[in-house]
Amino acid sequence: MTGYTHDSDGFEGAEGFAATGLDPAELRLQQDSDLTREAPVWLVDDDPAVRESLAQWLELAEIHLRCFSRAEALLEALAAAEPVSVVISDIRMPGMDGLTLLARLALKAPELPVLMMTGHGDVATAVAAMQGGARDFIEKPFDPEALELKLRQALAGRRLSDENQRLRRRLSVRGLSGLLRGESRQIRQLRERLLELRGHPARVWISGEAGSGRSTLALALAEHAPPADASASTAAMPTAATALLARVECAPLSQARAEGAEALAGAIEDALAACPAANTLLLHEVDHLSGAQWQWLDGWIAAREDGARQAPRLVCSALRSVGDVMASGPLTRTLGHALAEIELTTPALRERREDIPLLMAHFSRQAAEVHEVEAQPFASGELAALMAADWPGNLWQLRQAASRRVVLGESPTTRQSSTPGNASAEDEACETGNGASDEALASSEEHGLAAQVAMFESTLIRAALTRARGNIAQVLEELALPRRTLNLKMHKYGLRREDFRHGHDDSAN
Repeated sequence: MTGYTHDSDGFEGAEGFAATGLDPAELRLQQDSDLTREAPVWLVDDDPAVRESLAQWLELAEIHLRCFSRAEALLEALAAAEPVSVVISDIRMPGMDGLTLLARLALKAPELPVLMMTGHGDVATAVAAMQGGARDFIEKPFDPEALELKLRQALAGRRLSDENQRLRRRLSVRGLSGLLRGESRQIRQLRERLLELRGHPARVWISGEAGSGRSTLALALAEHAPPADASASTAAMPTAATALLARVECAPLSQARAEGAEALAGAIEDALAACPAANTLLLHEVDHLSGAQWQWLDGWIAAREDGARQAPRLVCSALRSVGDVMASGPLTRTLGHALAEIELTTPALRERREDIPLLMAHFSRQAAEVHEVEAQPFASGELAALMAADWPGNLWQLRQAASRRVVLGESPTTRQSSTPGNASAEDEACETGNGASDEALASSEEHGLAAQVAMFESTLIRAALTRARGNIAQVLEELALPRRTLNLKMHKYGLRREDFRHGHDDSAN
């Protein structure tokens, strides 16, 4: 276990792979079939006879085809984010021709495979189409079987491209050491910011409530900071995030005001000596620093600059934003802006309630492993009550509740509801609107774990629909679900895309 468990493991992208029972060849065929069912092939050709004959042939091949008579109509459907797997386009058409359409698609959807058709057998046109990004070239009149073969090859290539994109995305998230756990909008945005900051030497100020994951965020930044020795081989660098992060606790330094700047200087020197490979220096709880310590830090930064950035990158952590600290203390505006070139905020747990079931399950598993006991399933209604309860201690409090639940059998919801100032779980569920329907909550009382999993699932889908304002394509991408699966689940939970077009759930009104 690492030394930073008190504020860590608050975030991470959830990964899971289900066994299919199919051999690889069968699985590929099923995936190709799923892709064509969920995202149809688009055909644009001004000849209705071509559209009709291709539609009939591909229907027999169980490939869903959507036809357009004009390239402009196809682009309108693409702009509306309607699903598509492959485009087949004639070259010579009235209005926008196929080569112009190909150029537009290369800009708007470069991942989209395009097959071009022409009735002229023009070699120069074929070369232009391939140079423009077409996957393949088909001459009219064409052999339907040959066209189907090229189309299936294009579908397989699209599937491989999609899988590679998902894999790269997973690797990017895993590159954050799996520290950012959760699927709420706030956590997704934090992941995006961290990926944007990869390798960037800018100094960062992290603000957030106690227990909300500030130290975890600093650890993730350390994995993506420039190496301490720019000439060092990346392969030679240690892989553990804690080996890359030197940490100074500033709160104890507030008791050393007699030594003032010397106390801070000594603490930084000791931290860097203890982590010689560190590429990131975290000053935790900097709002405790005195005026003399701020002044010394200003001079220390200026002395190290020498016209260029130097590692380790400086990261400051505080309960308050840099603006609030500047407004209420001795931190000067010049130094404040120097320390907060980038400012990040860790969200409070109450701001991302949809993450609570995932986090509670994770913390419970951790506690069961540490104490070598068997993890117990959640009781009826327990997850719903957890999502409705107040968590002023954020991730730290949730982790402690999970430990008490696993070791002592103590219900976190009972403790929460008995805490002064906290409403009962049932009252808060009604008042806060945690995303689960009344039917789902009632069902959780009747059917236990399965219904609570359904409640959690409906919460995630509802949150994704809210963020996407009902845009189904965006929800499909965010949740990595096939369209058919999403449709079934939305029907199951009574969710309609029209209710989310304003960025909130109109059905709750």
